[in-house]
Amino acid sequence: TGSQQGLDLLGKIFINPGDHILVESPTYLGALQAWDAYEADYISAKSDNHGIIIDGFEELLRAGPKMMYILPNFQNPTGVTMTLDRRLAVVELADKYGIPIIEDDPYGAVRFEGESLPSLLELDHQYKTKNGEHSHEYNGNIIYLSTFSKILAPGLRLAWIIAPKDVIHRLVQAKQGADLHSSTLDQMIAYE
Repeated sequence: TGSQQGLDLLGKIFINPGDHILVESPTYLGALQAWDAYEADYISAKSDNHGIIIDGFEELLRAGPKMMYILPNFQNPTGVTMTLDRRLAVVELADKYGIPIIEDDPYGAVRFEGESLPSLLELDHQYKTKNGEHSHEYNGNIIYLSTFSKILAPGLRLAWIIAPKDVIHRLVQAKQGADLHSSTLDQMIAYE
């Protein structure tokens, strides 16, 4: 069921000491600092001017990372945008090995030229639909993150997430335990 898929995905993303996270090399320092507090270890995927290099990528997945952390658009710190072919390969391999992807997309809406590419989330949904797993509710293998701080106002520090419903429910509980909730005033400003 979709509910079980969401719970399975959630169980895979909680970090314990010694868990491996596959990250692009280089990657966003803030994410590494956050996971260092949980004593995570990292598997580095090489990248170039087109994103993650697919040659050798499957071997990295066989090493058993608990999840992947990927910034496909204007990657921080390189500024590289991953090509469509590489996005498709990452989504298909993640599905093949059952490894969740945290897709961090704070910069996707800040494109000044060229065409936008579909998110990993969109590609995952299309891939699952093509393989007979269609649902109106997203029950895939990707947790999509984005933020208003790059497109509206940096000081608001508001973000959003797209994930299976059960994953969002548990993440809301975790956030409530960390800081109760985001500022209601900030949320109303963003809404308006």
